[in-house]
Amino acid sequence: MTATAPMSTKRAQTQDRLMDAATALFAEKGVLAASVEEICERAGFTRGAFYSNFESKDELLLALVQRKREAILKAATDAIDSIPDEPIEPQTLDEIIKQALLIFQATHPIDEQWLLARSEIRLHALRNPSVRQAVRLVDSSLDELLIEAIQAVVDRHGVVMTVPPGQLVILLTAYQEALATSAMLTGENSFEPLII
Repeated sequence: MTATAPMSTKRAQTQDRLMDAATALFAEKGVLAASVEEICERAGFTRGAFYSNFESKDELLLALVQRKREAILKAATDAIDSIPDEPIEPQTLDEIIKQALLIFQATHPIDEQWLLARSEIRLHALRNPSVRQAVRLVDSSLDELLIEAIQAVVDRHGVVMTVPPGQLVILLTAYQEALATSAMLTGENSFEPLII
């Protein structure tokens, strides 16, 4: 069994620039309308650079979803890590959850471009079963990690939840997306933590 060599800094930078360009174009035009040529032009690379990093536009799309998954996981981990290790009094639990959600929002602010790109990616995934399966795997792996983190906090503090952690992750994800969409449509970020 051989280990995979770490990606070079230059290659990682190239991939990041291609993904940034794709994000912008997906947000502006949609996944289908954004061509590989346009992504390359926006990133300042040739098609050869694209195809030496990604086999297809769909592979780049999945790399984008994975990159965002890692950013969300980091923000969620930071928020969960902000919960103190000492026992929590029941009356302070709501305040601690609110603080964790505020930390999550601060470390993972609303990104209008990503919100548009993500909507286009979802539409593309809904229309393409092979992409749908891959996006679902990335999303479910993030959900599983978040469920584990929430369960660890619950176990550590002996908290009795009225909603199972899996459902809480679904609720919080939907709530965060609804807040982001509302903020984009209204121009107001009226964050009210969802307390379960």
